[in-house]
Amino acid sequence: MNAAFNRSLLTGLACWLLSGCGAVNGPAVVDIIRTIDRSDGITSEDYDELTDISDQVFRQIRDLDPQIYPQLTLFTSRNFVQHINQRTQSGFGPDLIVTDSETALELYRLDLIDPISLPLKNGQDTPQSFLDLVTAEDGALVARPVQQFVQLACFNKSRLPAPPGSLNELAQTSSDSTFGLAIQLKDLYWSAQAFNATPAFQAAIKGSTVSDESRARVTAWLQWLVGSSYQQNIRFLNSQKLLRQGLIKGELDWITCWSSNLKRLKAQMGDNLGIAALPQGPAERRRASTKLEVWALGKNSSPLQRRKALVMLEFITKPWAQKTYSLMSSSAMPVSKKAAAIVASKIPGGREALNNFAQSNEKRLKPVRVKALIFRDPLKYEKVSDALLDTIYDIATPQESTKAILRDLREEN
Repeated sequence: MNAAFNRSLLTGLACWLLSGCGAVNGPAVVDIIRTIDRSDGITSEDYDELTDISDQVFRQIRDLDPQIYPQLTLFTSRNFVQHINQRTQSGFGPDLIVTDSETALELYRLDLIDPISLPLKNGQDTPQSFLDLVTAEDGALVARPVQQFVQLACFNKSRLPAPPGSLNELAQTSSDSTFGLAIQLKDLYWSAQAFNATPAFQAAIKGSTVSDESRARVTAWLQWLVGSSYQQNIRFLNSQKLLRQGLIKGELDWITCWSSNLKRLKAQMGDNLGIAALPQGPAERRRASTKLEVWALGKNSSPLQRRKALVMLEFITKPWAQKTYSLMSSSAMPVSKKAAAIVASKIPGGREALNNFAQSNEKRLKPVRVKALIFRDPLKYEKVSDALLDTIYDIATPQESTKAILRDLREEN
């Protein structure tokens, strides 16, 4: 009886979403491509890990509309945009694309996805800072945020009994342990926030005067990176994949990691895997750094496929569906404020990530929006990344790189 009632309720929701049941009549295959954070080939383990969750979600969606037939394909991050371009140009592009916010913005710039209209009621439940991360420079919303992965510290408990709680502790502990950091801006941005360097970034982007105090925080951040690169037991590697491999092999004792990778690390390391918040820096408050999983609409859908894709999109962004989706994976926070409050204690790093939902405090939103402005502009992102590399490799001093970063953020493209 309960199952029948639930099915009736879900069917009613689908009808309401599309203003009449007649709008969703007819069977349709919805072609979905999901990118995963790998540069090498897709394995059977990748499909097993993701399809277990996807199948459960798809079954619930088909309770809404039994004539939706989702077809999921996984694709590596390497050459993903080129793959979508080739498929779209040939007329066989996917109906839905599940990827990260930066990739979605790139797909939109290349006219490979359609913008999305956001109903007011949905926007009220998603923090504006998340929507900023998928808003193009022309103001278009290019994808819908669905869940957020939290950046954490992963460590080997058999080699490092207690992880460092601050950057000072990390420096003191490194004489006995080996720490790994990824050299990419998206993986190091948390450390800029740890030094409260973002107010200088914001002022530069707005064309305002950067105070001496704010400028000094950027320089202090870069000096910390240089000092870390000089330490014998702190290693900068090129990617998160190399960090994970080093942790699993015992070559590293502590790394920065993302909650999306916890399941695979746990399978390899068992009870030796430890999880903690990233170390706190001079900034007064530790802020959780997250990256978004977003769903975007492909260009080649028929009218019926587009309607079905929208049913799926509306379903997966409902608070109760968000809660279920997150608890299934146990590795990602919802973007729904209502759902996030429920599951925060169940997701690693969830309680800290919950702070990102505090929309009432504009001051706490600014660092997230500054990140959005940098990450959605490929030229600014590249220039800041180049300055980081120049600093770490001793090509430029922290003072010179500070000047270059603030200049590049100020310049109009």
